[in-house]
Amino acid sequence: MSRLILYLIILAVACWVIKRALFPAKSKATPPKETAEELVQDPVCQCYIPKSQSYALSFRGKKLFFCSEECYHKYMASHGLPKG
Repeated sequence: MSRLILYLIILAVACWVIKRALFPAKSKATPPKETAEELVQDPVCQCYIPKSQSYALSFRGKKLFFCSEECYHKYMASHGLPKG
């Protein structure tokens, strides 16, 4: 009886090894779905922010981006521009 149990255990282990060798487990890792977004630098505090979340200003043919309304107003005041 003990031999039969031993043979069944050996057979089960052999089946498991063969199954793992012939049919490897599929990877569950999924690629990230987020796309990279362009970062822009604030001219006042020099921090980088995503372009979609920035305050934008066209000044002398140049597009400027700000991280916050506060930095936007600081830039406007330092260059003598009207607040808008």
